[in-house]
Amino acid sequence: MNQHIKGSLIWLLKLAFLVGPAYLIWSKISNTPGLPADHLIAVLKGLDARWLGFAFVALMLSNFLGAFQWMILLVMQGVSMRYKELLRIYFVGLFFNNFLPGNVGGDVKRIYDIKVEGGQKLGAGVSATLFDRVFGLFFLNALAMAVGLLFFIWDPKQSWLLVPPFAIFAAFCVLFAALFSRRLGLLFERIATRLFPVALVEKFTSLRDRFHLFRNKKLWLQVTLLSAVVQTLRVSVHWFCALSIGLHVNVSWYFYFIPLVAMVSALPISVGGFGPREWLAQYLFSRIGVGPLESVLVQFLATGVNLAVSLYGGIIFLFRRKKIS
Repeated sequence: MNQHIKGSLIWLLKLAFLVGPAYLIWSKISNTPGLPADHLIAVLKGLDARWLGFAFVALMLSNFLGAFQWMILLVMQGVSMRYKELLRIYFVGLFFNNFLPGNVGGDVKRIYDIKVEGGQKLGAGVSATLFDRVFGLFFLNALAMAVGLLFFIWDPKQSWLLVPPFAIFAAFCVLFAALFSRRLGLLFERIATRLFPVALVEKFTSLRDRFHLFRNKKLWLQVTLLSAVVQTLRVSVHWFCALSIGLHVNVSWYFYFIPLVAMVSALPISVGGFGPREWLAQYLFSRIGVGPLESVLVQFLATGVNLAVSLYGGIIFLFRRKKIS
C-alpha cells in the first residue's frame, strides 16, 4: 500500500478512536441526573474562570511531578529513557484514561509505549506503572483516613465513612506484604499454587521479583514525598473548581471525600469513571448540605480541566509519527 495512503488511514483511525469515546462520554454527561439545564446555565454564567486557571496549573504541575515519579520507578527497573520522552508517553496515557474503563486504560498504553519505544521487557513497564498507580491510590486512601481521624472521627454522622478507607488500607497492606516481603511472598505463592493455575502463579512470582527492586528506603522516601505533593495538588483541583462556581466548603472535606470518589473511579466498571463517580460525589457532599447540581458540576468541571490538560497527549497521539528504524 502507498505510504501516504497508509499514513492517512492510520490518522483517520486514530481520529475515530478519539472522537468515538469522546461522544459517548458527552452523552453520559448530558444525561447525568441533577443537571437541570436552566439552573446549569445560570451557574455557568457566574463562573469565575480565575479559579479554573488555578485548577489547570495545579493539575499540570501534578502531572509533571507524576511523570518524574514514574521515571524514578522505571529507572529502578532498568529502563533508561529521557524525562522528555517519558513525559510525552505519560500525557498520552493521561488522555486515554479519560476514555477507557476504570481510568487505567492509559496505563496500558504507557506500558505498551515503554516496551515499543524503550525496547524493554514488558515486565519493566508493568511493575513500574502498577506500583505508580497502586501507591498513588494507597496514598490517597491514607490521606482520607488521616483527615477523617483529625477532623471527623467524633462526628457520628461522618465517622462511619472511615470504615471503607480502613478496609482498603488493610487490603493494600496485604498486597504490599505479598509483593515486598520475601517470606510472606513465598507463603502466598504456596497458597496460590493450590488455588490458581500454575501460569497465573508464575506471572505473580515474576511480578513479585520485580517489585523487590523497589525495596529501597531512599526510593520509598522519594515516592512518598512526591505522592504527597501530586495527590494534594490533584485533590485541590476539585476545591478550585468548587470555588469557581461560588461553592465555599472547607477544604478538609475535599481531602476526606475526593479520595473515596477517586477509589471508585479507578474501578473498571465505567468509562472514564463517569456515573459511579458523580453518584458518589452527590451522596457524600449532600451530607454537608451541597446540592446535587453543585456536587455534579464540580466533578464535571474537574473532568473538563483534566481533559484540557491531557489534550496535549491527544494531539501527540494524533499527529506524532513513529520513527522508522
